[in-house]
Amino acid sequence: MDYRHLRLVALALLLFAPAVAFSQTSKVFETSKDSLLALAVYGANKELINKGCAFSVGQELAATAYELVANADTVEGTTARGKKIKVEGIVAVDRNLGVAILKIKGDLPVLKLGNSDNVTPNMKIIGLGPNEAGEIVSAEGNVRQIARKDSSLAIFTASLAVPAGFSGGPALNENGEVVGLIHVVERGGVGIIPVNTWQAQIKPGRSTEFKNWKKEDYLATLEGALLVGKIHTLNEDWGNAQKYLERAIKINPNLVEVQYELAEIYSRQRDFSSAVNAYRKVLEINPNLGEAYFGLGSVYVRMMKWSEAIAPLEKAIHLGVQEQEAWRLMATAFEEMKNFERAAEAYEKYVSFNPPEAWGAYLRLGLCRLELQQFEAAVKALEEAQKRKPDDIKVNYSLAQAYQKAKQYENAEKTYRLLAELSPADASSYYGLIVRMYDEVGQYERAVEAAKKVVELNPTSEMAVYNLGIMYFKLERYDEAIAAFRKALEIRPTYEYAWYQIGYSYSRQKKYKEAIEAFKKFVELMPDSYDGWFNIGVSYLLLKDFKNAIEPLEKAVELKPDYGIALYNLAIAYLNVHDNLSAREIYKKLVSVDPGLADKLKKFLR
Repeated sequence: MDYRHLRLVALALLLFAPAVAFSQTSKVFETSKDSLLALAVYGANKELINKGCAFSVGQELAATAYELVANADTVEGTTARGKKIKVEGIVAVDRNLGVAILKIKGDLPVLKLGNSDNVTPNMKIIGLGPNEAGEIVSAEGNVRQIARKDSSLAIFTASLAVPAGFSGGPALNENGEVVGLIHVVERGGVGIIPVNTWQAQIKPGRSTEFKNWKKEDYLATLEGALLVGKIHTLNEDWGNAQKYLERAIKINPNLVEVQYELAEIYSRQRDFSSAVNAYRKVLEINPNLGEAYFGLGSVYVRMMKWSEAIAPLEKAIHLGVQEQEAWRLMATAFEEMKNFERAAEAYEKYVSFNPPEAWGAYLRLGLCRLELQQFEAAVKALEEAQKRKPDDIKVNYSLAQAYQKAKQYENAEKTYRLLAELSPADASSYYGLIVRMYDEVGQYERAVEAAKKVVELNPTSEMAVYNLGIMYFKLERYDEAIAAFRKALEIRPTYEYAWYQIGYSYSRQKKYKEAIEAFKKFVELMPDSYDGWFNIGVSYLLLKDFKNAIEPLEKAVELKPDYGIALYNLAIAYLNVHDNLSAREIYKKLVSVDPGLADKLKKFLR
């Protein structure tokens, strides 16, 4: 069976219990049940080895599932009315399809054969077969998955909830025509072999008695393992599919289609090591199978073996297989490898296919361009992402960052404001980013407006009010800065840095007495801050109060002995109170701490 050319169509399921039959199902059942036999299959020691079903397809001919009778010594059939029918032997077998044509003694009504090429997705299917008690019953469901070989129907499944006894029974359409033969496998999986593929076996001929038939365990053969493995695959029972396909590979390791199917199953079950080995085996047999290169590359991506993924994905693209997805996976691998140039190229290729969810790729492309510091290109990509996903937080945040780095500050601000609308809980953070952006580029007026918005959103946040004060300070609007810092102190009276900035603002206004009082408040809260003591001392110096400058400057030097500018100013204070000896001692220290300041001080020493 050529698995490589089978394509699957996944369909919705619809299950119906056989106990409550619809009128059409009842009609089909009543007109068809007398064509069925409940089979009892016995081995050489007269032990019961199988139960199943057969149905009349010609004069003294019945079709059934080959696995039921492959090991039979004798077979008995019972009609829906309880009549025993002798089953004499096997007329024909299609081992690939698991279908046997049996010779029966006695005529049963022949079921009409339909055209299985007319089977369509979700089409109603009626199954007939014996229940556990051996009574012929019906079940209905819908076509679930269809596998095709080239353009012909090869096998299909249906949502028939049936017991194992339905194996060998007919699958009928609503007109009561046979469209397939039922195989029931482990876990209740159902596979239906289309009637068009096996009806050529229905022809009169000599039968071989069961006792003379070369007995075999059909499911242990290559054909049986392939058939049941495929049925399990279509039913997405990956564990059993793996079991049977591995059995087939053990018999013939060179079946490239089966190796490929196994690789896909291993991948689905996250057995990546086995998947890699299976794909490699496929490529040993057929080095030009693009699907296997793609599968191998995608497994390496899932294993996060980024560098190993590149070569097979490139080969898949070269062979024209899954190009769109291969470019996406390759872009992911290059990005994880920090090869942002190659990643960006791959994302560009991927989005050129115009995939339905392209926004994610445009986002990744934009982030790669940001890493490459290609800010205009990043903006272009992220704008494409935003067009497709206008309300996505990650997309808009990345776009705002790109605008900022591309110096498109108004666009960045606009996007940060959009983010604040999209996520009100984080609005103050986004306005804070606007403040920081304009602060970094010296556009303090715009920073003030954003900082006001942060305060509006967080009126009890001393940090928000403090930051507004900082922006006023940078604009040299010192009165407004001081007012903001005092507002921060109203919110948190122990906010030491607010006092520091008040002192600094007064110093800029040359209001040194007020500055001293503010810096004193600061060192009350932070007594180990040498900067605080230094600013008190310098403020006294600027007031020419040299005597009062000495103590805070000494404290600053005590806290930071290598504080060159404090040492220099302390020496100046000593000189102005005529303490040359102390000034010279400071000079000796300053020589090793800051030779430049030491030379400057030396000019004033007597």
